[in-house]
Order: sequence, then structure tokens, then C-alpha cells
Amino acid sequence: NPEADAMWLFTNAPSLDSFLLEVYHYYVEHGVWSILLSRALESLTQLFVFSFAIFLTTCVDYSSIPGSKSSKDVVIPKCMSKASWFKNASLFFFVLYWLYKQITYARDIRRLFRMHDFYLHVLGISDQDIQTVSWKRVVDGLVKVQNAHVSTATNNLSEQARKYVDYGKPQQRLNAESIANRLMRQDNYYVAMYNKDLLDFTLPIPFLGTRQFYSKSLEWCFNTVLTNFIFTETGNIRASCLDVKNRSALVGALRARLRAAAVFSIALAPFNVGYNCLIYFFKYYTEFTRSPARASTRSFTPYAEWKIREFNELRHLFERRLRQAGPFASEYLKQFPKDKMDQLCRFVAFVSGAVAAVLTLCTLFDPELFLGFEITPGRTAVFYLGLMATIWGVAHGMLPEEHDVHDPVLHLKEVLLYTHYMPAHWKERLHSDEVRAEFSSMYKLKIMIFTEEVLSLIVAPWIMWRNSGRNCERIIDFFREQTVHIEGIGFQCNFAYFNFKKDPNAEDPTALLQEPDGLRDDYYGLKDDKMAASLQNFMQYYSHHNHRPGVRRPQSWQPPPTWPG
Repeated sequence: NPEADAMWLFTNAPSLDSFLLEVYHYYVEHGVWSILLSRALESLTQLFVFSFAIFLTTCVDYSSIPGSKSSKDVVIPKCMSKASWFKNASLFFFVLYWLYKQITYARDIRRLFRMHDFYLHVLGISDQDIQTVSWKRVVDGLVKVQNAHVSTATNNLSEQARKYVDYGKPQQRLNAESIANRLMRQDNYYVAMYNKDLLDFTLPIPFLGTRQFYSKSLEWCFNTVLTNFIFTETGNIRASCLDVKNRSALVGALRARLRAAAVFSIALAPFNVGYNCLIYFFKYYTEFTRSPARASTRSFTPYAEWKIREFNELRHLFERRLRQAGPFASEYLKQFPKDKMDQLCRFVAFVSGAVAAVLTLCTLFDPELFLGFEITPGRTAVFYLGLMATIWGVAHGMLPEEHDVHDPVLHLKEVLLYTHYMPAHWKERLHSDEVRAEFSSMYKLKIMIFTEEVLSLIVAPWIMWRNSGRNCERIIDFFREQTVHIEGIGFQCNFAYFNFKKDPNAEDPTALLQEPDGLRDDYYGLKDDKMAASLQNFMQYYSHHNHRPGVRRPQSWQPPPTWPG
């Protein structure tokens, strides 16, 4: 019976947290066939990037290219036998790593097809529908089958089934809030840590002042330090970290781990920088050359993402919110008067466009002669035609549209409808240039984000070393002071426990949240109304929490009008 076999996967799950993580990852990766295809393409991408880089740096004789007419004249035969020991060692370890990944993927296929059967036979969701079905539908399906699992069964059981349930142990909750708590057990702590600015990612730069360096690589380093120390591999916090008697030992251990990670990141920095540069070049070169205006596109920085993300907000829901805010954020930054920059861009666009137009007309009269004509030594008309077209595209892309309406406050409010992020010092100052500068530091050009990603790989050891000296005590105290034990869920970040049962008849549960008052509340509380925004956003998505007969709850956020086009 396929349905019974699929239900067995749920009823015999050794860890509810691990099982829910498998369910969620299967959902966001769009089913078994999409997962297998993604892994195959990822493996081929890694193989191509490494092989292509080795070929370009080892197997090509660049000195013989000017006098050669075919690839046979420049390709070095048996090039790896003439390569340095470092390249041969890199090839050996890469092959071992690549084969290990393939074996891991092959062993995971059986688990993926079991999860496929669980979705199909228990939740009633096929692989064809998983890309379009909402996560709320998956949550509803999990809640409906909770009585099939002894550890999640409720009191609504038959007398025959009741004797198999051990009510001496607390039953594990299974609803929308508890599922989000389990899936984000570790990420909820990170949301609170970034909100309270417990980690310092800044470095003093001569003549430039203090600058922030944060990247996905640095985030991965900090996560690695905390995993298997504060957290277990499944994301649960260790009980020993909550005992104040262990504070001194934990601070010393965390300081040692941060400093060891700083030293280790120095050794990995050259490889990470080279790999990231190759990936970025191969990925965006064609896109930027085909459409130079895309070089001016923006995105939220990794640090801004943690500032905007809310408690119990799953990753795919958060990314959807950022994508919805993106067009309005770009439009907001275009609203501010930048007359000097606009004049310069118009001048650059005019000059580059005029030069490109003249070169294009010249090629029409005598293409063969002109395309080989060198305007400067070693630079033909083709080179300058492409250069001028690129400069014109970038300059023209930075100019505002003629029909744009100038109202920065209105556009920023549209952004806030999706980001839900407005610090207290922004109030009554949405029109100011200070707010624009702060927002633009959160919503940067993609090329600048990549540059900071590369720079952060270089300065990561110093940042981690600085945090090891000044913030270890605060980090250990934070985990101990902000952790609560919830019956049926386990240890959880205090801010992530919404507790809808505080007053089930309340019109607006956010009214029950107390405002910070005094230094003690500032120390233990949050900034920027993070708690209220998280609660409202959670209730807005999981609408069955606020659907009660005879009650109409006012909506705090209304979606803005449809984006033009």
C-alpha cells in the first residue's frame, strides 16, 4: 500500500525537526525531478569552472597566439604533466571532492523518492502541482495528519488509539506557528542578533572612516562557528549553553573558535576570491555585454536582508517579499534630486552616443577597411564601438524617465509596505537625504555587492578576530537570556514565540505587545517594532489564525497598486 508506506515515513520519523526540514526543502526545491536536475547541473557547473580555469592557466601558450592560425598551435599537449605540483594537487583534491558529492547525491535518491510518495499519497500534492501550490496548503496537510504520529497526537483520539499514546510525556505541537518555530529554530536567533547589533562587521579605513564589510561568506563563517557549539546539527540549542555556571568556559571556547576560524579563513581566502571571481565573470559577462544597462541594477545587501527578515518567516516567503519590494525600491532611489549626476550622465551619454554613431556610419561605407583600421595602436574601430556602446548604455540607464513623478515620500511608503522596516529615526524624515543615504546602503548596485563580497573574503580574518575580543560575552549572554522552553516545541528564541493563546478574543494581538520602557527593556527588547511586524506578517499569511466568525480584523498592510507593465 503506497499510502501506508508514505504514512510510515511520518509516523516513524526519529526527529520531528529533521522530518519537517526535509518536507520544507523538498517543497522549496520543487520536487524530486527538479532536485535531481539541480544537483546534476550544479555538479556540471563545478566541473566546468574548474576544468576551464585549469585549461586557461595551464594548457594555453599565450606567447604563440599572435603568430598562430589554429588552436593546435597554441594548445600545449599533455599540459598537466608539465604543470606545477600545486595545480596537480588541486586537481587531485577536486576530483576526490567531486566524486564524494556524486556518491552523496546517489545515496540520497531513495530518500527523495520516499518524500515524493509522502507528498503524493499523504498530502495529496503531485510533483506537477508542487511548484504552484502554496506553503500554507502543505502546513494544512501536516496538521491534518498529526494524529498519525504518537508524539504529535492530540486528545481527540478514539479509546482504542488512546492506550498507545504515552500522555506521561508532553505532546509535541504541530500547527502553523510550531512548524515555523521548528524550521527557523536557529534562524530566529540570528534575526534577533542582527536586530540587536550583537556582531560588529565594521573596520576603520584610513581617509574613509568606518566601513561595513558583510557578505554571505562571512555569514557562513559565523554560522559554522556557532553550529556544533551553541547549536546542534539539527539547529537545536544545547542545554549546557543555558547554564550560567558554564558562562566563563563558553566565552573562552567561543573566543578560541572565532580566532581559529579567522586563521583558517586566511588560508582559504585566495581560493574563495578566485572561485567567486570566475563564477561572477562567467555568469554575468554575456548579460552585461548584451544589456549594459543591467550593470546599474540593484539588490538588497546580505546584511540588509537580516535587518528586514522577521521572526518565523520562512526563506521562500521572505525572498518573495524582497522581490515585491525591489521595483519600488529602485523607483524610490530615482526620486531624489541628483541634478549634477544627471547632467554628467547626459553629457557622457551624448558624447559616447555621438562617437558610436560616427563609427557605425563609417562601417557602412567600407566595412572591411574600417573594421581593420586601428584608431589607436592595437585598438580597432570594433573595440571602440563596443566600448562606446557600453558607456552609453550605463549612462543612459542612470537617467530618470521623462514621465517619472517626483514624490520620494510616496515611493518610500510603497517600499515599506513590503519591507516592514522603518527605524525610529526615519519617522517624519522620509524626505531627507540622510534616510536616502541609509536606504541606499541597504539597497546597492549588484556590482558593488559583489565587490564587497570579494573584499570581505580578504578582511574576514580581522573582523572575526575583533569580534572574538569584544563580543563573546554578549553573544553567550544573549543565548542564555533570550531562550525559553516551550512545552511541545522545546528550546526556542523568546521573541519567536507569538503565543496566540494570550487572548484569543483580541481584535489585534499586537496590542498585547508591550512597548520598551527604560534601559532594561532596551537591553532585553528589540528595535524597529520587529516583534509587532513579525506577528502581523505571520497572521497575514497564515490567515486561518485570524478567521473567526463575526470578527473582521483590520488589515495593517494593503498591497500597493500593480507595477506598471
